[in-house]
Amino acid sequence: IAIFCGLFFYFASPAQAADWYLRAAAGYESSRSADFSDDNCGSTNPPALFGCGPGIDGRPLGAYGDFGSFGAFDAALGRNVLPWLRTDLSVSWRPNMVYSGKSNFLGVPGEQPVYSTASALTAMLNVFVDIPNPAGGPLSRLKPYLGGGVGLSRNSLDEMSYLFPGLTVHKISITPSGRSFHFAYTFSFGTGIVISERVSLDIAYRWSHLGRVETDAGRMYMNHVPQGIGIAGTSARLQAHGLQMGLRYSF
Repeated sequence: IAIFCGLFFYFASPAQAADWYLRAAAGYESSRSADFSDDNCGSTNPPALFGCGPGIDGRPLGAYGDFGSFGAFDAALGRNVLPWLRTDLSVSWRPNMVYSGKSNFLGVPGEQPVYSTASALTAMLNVFVDIPNPAGGPLSRLKPYLGGGVGLSRNSLDEMSYLFPGLTVHKISITPSGRSFHFAYTFSFGTGIVISERVSLDIAYRWSHLGRVETDAGRMYMNHVPQGIGIAGTSARLQAHGLQMGLRYSF
């Protein structure tokens, strides 16, 4: 896909009017399930956080939750390479994704809440295919399309807090933060609404796979062991979906 998009960018005919465009959009997205598990549940040096086997609720040991809902902001530079085909390079920013979940360690009574915050900065190469609209009158301003893209996402996860209110001594564990790069891809469908010869309003639904969010191996703070203990890394899948709205300006 990337090779074909690059060829379109550089070798498509320059004879078309308003070849290039700028796109800016904002959206409101929701996280799919983001369940943390050990990178290697059998690790002993350093030891795995969760370990292997079922937890207190019968599911594999881990932390189960999601990143809730959050804003997503895009900026892109693109080109109309054919009357029905366009491609662009975009940068997306998803700040302040707040994780809320529950762990299932053995021997821990009551709730085991887990909290953290993450962000994702993603660069994508996108392709959009415009779908013919036979409608006349005002509806002719609608320009429906399908889109997809591939790219790279830099995912940042703050320290994760594991709380154990049911225990009398061990009340909290805080794992290290993590930064990582992952292959990402996205799919979307929506419609442009022609406002003027050069300006369109875009409304779309987008689903994105952004790789994984990770905690690094390092020292985990514990309230009853202030110096902490060494611990291996954990990770969870990061996927999001939601609505986007923005403007596209051709020049």
